[in-house]
Amino acid sequence: MEELSYVDFLLAVQTIAKKSKDLNVDSIYGIPRGGLSIALYLSHLTGLPIIEKENINRHTLVVDDISDSGTTLAKYKLLGCKIATIYYHRQSKVKPDIWIYEKGKDWIKFPWETNVSTKNY
Repeated sequence: MEELSYVDFLLAVQTIAKKSKDLNVDSIYGIPRGGLSIALYLSHLTGLPIIEKENINRHTLVVDDISDSGTTLAKYKLLGCKIATIYYHRQSKVKPDIWIYEKGKDWIKFPWETNVSTKNY
């Protein structure tokens, strides 16, 4: 398992914020659940509002933790949205406009995840 540290998460989000300036976006949408933390940090860094799903348009930056298969992100790409992820896997149907790390074979544990199953909560 690969573990993304909190510091590396912050650096990745700062890099996404800087790169997103060139994308002509005016809002952020975080895909539940993996994109929510990213969207919150990006909103604070960029001053862009977080919007609800029904308000997404081609000027929205859609964020998620990973583009693995790309299935989740494909519909947003078809809408013309810009896509940013922390990780990108080459097998993905969608190559994000911005991605920070390339995913290998290992499962990735993000800082907001726990080892405790929510089923046992």
